[in-house]
Amino acid sequence: MCMQTLRQQFIQNLKFFRKQKGMRQLDLALEIGKSSNYINSIENGKYFPSPETIESIARSLGIEPVRLFVKCEESEKEKIAENVISIEETLRSEVLESIQKAFSKIKNA
Repeated sequence: MCMQTLRQQFIQNLKFFRKQKGMRQLDLALEIGKSSNYINSIENGKYFPSPETIESIARSLGIEPVRLFVKCEESEKEKIAENVISIEETLRSEVLESIQKAFSKIKNA
């Protein structure tokens, strides 16, 4: 079993969430007020950001800072759970709308 260090996990998740959001290193750098070289150095393991910068990165990516340190499998499970909830809510509203239309047709018949 391959054990990753916290730094390696952070780097992997940073790249994953940045790409998932469709951001280039430059895009992320501009949002947090840093250079693209700085983001590149973080992703290549040369630098590790301060807690304040980690919070800025997470905010720019639309995630909680802790998600940058969670194993990918757990992150993916969390994302799947969020998607399932979103799908359930959408289906509920569509089913409710269909039922309301059916009752309306019956009432007006």
